[in-house]
Amino acid sequence: MALLLTLLRLTAFLLSAVGYVALARAYWKITPRASYIFVFSAQALIIYFAGLVGVLSYAAYALFGGGIVLLVALILNKKIKLAYNASSLSAINLAFIAVFGAITASLIDTFFVHYDNFSHWAVVVKYMLVTDRFPDAASAIIDFKSYPLGSSSFLYYVGRIVGNGEGVMLIGQAILLFAGFYAIFGVIRDQKRFLLAALLGLGCSTMAYFNISIRINNLLVDFLLPVLALAAIGVLLVERKRFFTACLAVLPVLGLLAIVKNTGVFFALLGYVFLLYRSIQFQNADAKLRPFFWGALVTIVLSLVPLILWSAHTSVAFPSDAGKFSYDFQSISSFALDKTPDQISYIVQLFLYTATQLSQLPTLGFVIFNGVAIICFLIARFVFHKKWKLMQTLLLLDLAVVLYYGGILVMYILAMPLDEALRLAGFDRYASSMILFLIGAVTMRLTMDMENSFYQQQGDRRDYRAFRSLTSKNIYQAVTVVLSLAAGLILLSELNGMNSNRDAYHDTLPARVSALTGDNWHAPDNDTRYLFYSSDKDNEVSSYELPYVGRYFLFAAQVDAVSQFTDDAFMGQIQTYDKFAILESTPAIRAYMKAHANLPGDVGIYDVRETFPEAVIPAK
Repeated sequence: MALLLTLLRLTAFLLSAVGYVALARAYWKITPRASYIFVFSAQALIIYFAGLVGVLSYAAYALFGGGIVLLVALILNKKIKLAYNASSLSAINLAFIAVFGAITASLIDTFFVHYDNFSHWAVVVKYMLVTDRFPDAASAIIDFKSYPLGSSSFLYYVGRIVGNGEGVMLIGQAILLFAGFYAIFGVIRDQKRFLLAALLGLGCSTMAYFNISIRINNLLVDFLLPVLALAAIGVLLVERKRFFTACLAVLPVLGLLAIVKNTGVFFALLGYVFLLYRSIQFQNADAKLRPFFWGALVTIVLSLVPLILWSAHTSVAFPSDAGKFSYDFQSISSFALDKTPDQISYIVQLFLYTATQLSQLPTLGFVIFNGVAIICFLIARFVFHKKWKLMQTLLLLDLAVVLYYGGILVMYILAMPLDEALRLAGFDRYASSMILFLIGAVTMRLTMDMENSFYQQQGDRRDYRAFRSLTSKNIYQAVTVVLSLAAGLILLSELNGMNSNRDAYHDTLPARVSALTGDNWHAPDNDTRYLFYSSDKDNEVSSYELPYVGRYFLFAAQVDAVSQFTDDAFMGQIQTYDKFAILESTPAIRAYMKAHANLPGDVGIYDVRETFPEAVIPAK
């Protein structure tokens, strides 16, 4: 029954979104491919602004209701056909619906496993849903308060309408991802050329393979960053004749991208560069010399407003926050280097070694897609005598990768804590984001070059002759089938991997903790002090994963964990806590509980005052 209710609410949420999409298409003339990412990005920004002024829940319900009213009004006025018609049921659209449906069915009963969900991304959304406000200085349960709340705002909106739960949050992020991929397909001029869709689909599905470390069955935004950046490029390309409409459509996408994560600024910068490039293209092609370049600059400035407001918000709300990736612009000049020359030298050498190892998926992706791009360019140039722009794009992308990697290295040296920098913590995720962007951009350029090379160029009105010869038609159809099957198999493999992880959830640390504590959605508990015991056989204590997982499910700020103890010292430690949670019943803890509490030491949560009579709990 609960699942059915969630599906009904999700359907209502999507219908509300359709109302806004129909408005954008019918009255603002935004191209269908750009419409979904435009609407969802704009909704995320509206909720974000509402959070800054403290009216989250009001904005969420008003936004949802407004979409339903718009949809009903457009249907009654018979204007819905301006936005949705028979062409909306194209093969590409049906494929998107099928894949989104399969992913949604998998995610709806999926639970978080990845460490970083519990250290920040999931806990901050849960906090917003419980309190209906952004975290502030008193929000002890949130460690990284300076992290921007772009995507979290959209997930809050989805959760407030659809319901609380890990699966709902994951579906919310999947909605943003699919809207981004839908915009990426805007690079195809002739949407009836399914070969182009199959090629682009293969490239996008390949991104999933190189995204194993940041799969979409968690809330980490390292996949969302490149997809939004590629979507921004797709939006600018799909609006081929109306530059100012393109600026309107891409504005919320770039604005959201800048506040998804601190490193989102780099990906937004890639969008800014392409926006300026498109403005110059329009300027050179327009005899009236309209102010396209100034339009691009205005769009860039407006898209930075959410980031500027976040910087102002953090400087006021968290004046003493020392977040790992803080946006405290005033303190940039006062960086205090906390690493010695020898440590910096070690970090640099380890970084260069790691970044050049083919065993690293990002490095492998970089090499493979550089090779694929070069081979395709040479074949096009010397076999088919076509002048493709693929090589120019590849050189620019490689330059962007070098700059991005340099930025990561600087981050390790200047911003990362020493212990994390010495082991390049999170390198695969940080690097994967840029390589995924490279894979997507190379595939988009390859698709455009291939379309421009067709012997027959089709417009809105189809010509009876779509191919040069019957042989070329047969080749076209065979290649389309092969590419479609390859893309489908990769997507199926990704789906099977997600389902396999979901089915194995009961053996994970989060499953064991939630079975012990339950999933609490009450107001954050800043007072009760919890101490977990586990043997640390999977490094869940030494890696601090157990305290973070415990904090999420208990929704309590003061959660610690221990794996080793001596009788005398442990009693002195345990008396500083209110609750003692045994996650794993080992011989050592059973002996301790028998000696000090006359209990068998089974898995459970024990009240310290009641369980240990000799423990004197100091006043809080």
